[in-house]
Amino acid sequence: MKNIAPSTPFRPEEIMLVSGMTFPDIIAETFYGVEVKSTQSDHWKSTGSSIIETTRNKNVESIYMLFGKLGGKPEFRCRPYEDCLYDITVTHSPRYLIDMNTDKNNTIFAKMHTSYNELRSSKDSIAQVRRYYRDLIKTEKKQAMPWWLDEIEDRSNNLIVRHITSISPEEKQKVMAQMYLLFPSRMIESNYVEPAMWLVAYHKIVCHNMRDYFSAGGKARYLNGRKLKNPVPAIVKRFLDIAPIIKSEINKMISELDIFNPELLAGDDFFLNWVDQVNRLMVKRFGDIVLFKEWVLNEDKLEV
Repeated sequence: MKNIAPSTPFRPEEIMLVSGMTFPDIIAETFYGVEVKSTQSDHWKSTGSSIIETTRNKNVESIYMLFGKLGGKPEFRCRPYEDCLYDITVTHSPRYLIDMNTDKNNTIFAKMHTSYNELRSSKDSIAQVRRYYRDLIKTEKKQAMPWWLDEIEDRSNNLIVRHITSISPEEKQKVMAQMYLLFPSRMIESNYVEPAMWLVAYHKIVCHNMRDYFSAGGKARYLNGRKLKNPVPAIVKRFLDIAPIIKSEINKMISELDIFNPELLAGDDFFLNWVDQVNRLMVKRFGDIVLFKEWVLNEDKLEV
């Protein structure tokens, strides 16, 4: 680059190698950068930088990718950086995946309906990416969950994975409440695949027998000590018992609600939104014998 600079608008002395200190590897005339990648294989793919770009030089506005394919017949290509980023992977943090053959309409930014500059300058880039992959998983009807270690608040003793039997009753009650908040339809249906994956991903807690812990059999037959004309399923009692904890915790769960239950974030009263949502789900499942909203707002108690 220094050798050919005299035939360009760039000055040789303003082309600097900064590899290992900041991103990108080479800076030219303050505002331009070149990221250099190579592979010994006969393909055009590699792993790029972190999507957060914490080490990016703050002055660089335009970055180009210079890629050397050294396997097979050696060849070199150069493209705008954002035009060859086709996906995201996770090592210790989310990183871009590079493919120099990527079509501009098939970049990760095109898929997310955003741009490279919009995503990198966003204050919630990780949340946006998680949301994209979660929607993709839903569309493809896969049983999976997006999560990356450095963006999840550490609630689970660093990297230690625990079994649910080893946590305190207080913590157990708290994570149970969060599952009833984030996955009410799954809990009502006793479909624990998604809550179980969330429990591992966000709390590093393993529970191989979810039904034993969360399925509520039998009927609740009394309301405030008075016998109900129509007994209701015990899961209604579970939701009613856990409601006060959810009320106290819901404002601490905004980031997870945004991913797993964004419907609750409309308006100002998130807890009332949850009550309305659960009431609707329960009436749909069990019929109008369930007066969940009325019971919650009255602070009523169900008994078996």
